[in-house]
Amino acid sequence: MFARVPKVPKSKKTGPDPERRQRIVESAVSLFSRYGFRRTSVDLLAAEAGVAKPTLYAYFDDKEAVFLAVCEHVMDRIVAKAREEAQAPGSIEARVCAVLGAKFTFLFELVDSSPHASEILDSQSRIGADVVQRADRSYHRVLTSLVEEGVANREIDLRPIGATASGFATTLMRCGHGAAYGAESAAAHKRHLAELVKVALAAVR
Repeated sequence: MFARVPKVPKSKKTGPDPERRQRIVESAVSLFSRYGFRRTSVDLLAAEAGVAKPTLYAYFDDKEAVFLAVCEHVMDRIVAKAREEAQAPGSIEARVCAVLGAKFTFLFELVDSSPHASEILDSQSRIGADVVQRADRSYHRVLTSLVEEGVANREIDLRPIGATASGFATTLMRCGHGAAYGAESAAAHKRHLAELVKVALAAVR
């Protein structure tokens, strides 16, 4: 028996008005966070963006396509912000915290703190997994380059722990994931993140 091939949602990259498409996507970010995937209807999406349903369908085939576009929008923002923070002036510790915050604190505020977090993450795995994986690879490269810069500038030394820049970047991402433990606010998440980064970097000073 042949396996059923899942339907891939389609989001039209262009349309009559790219700015209107962007407005729909940005409105959808807020709606999915507030109501989850199931309760966010096409009617709600259109109303939040201030467009008629036929207008929304000029840009997206269905709600799944809107959600996919939201995943792309959010992940593009994360990677762009991470690049910006990595190139900013400051110590390796400050920049690592900022790069991790660009992803993990942002997602904590947007998804983890939502009452529909598990449903949003399930929808992300079902609809936007490829988008997230591609963005994660780009994000990991940004963090790896920052670690390599820290090594080149002699701010850190990975030799005592036998780590590569890529491997240490992965460790730092685990710190980013762990910062959500016990955090009840974005401020607490940032504080946890700073504590974990300090501990991680202490091993390679």
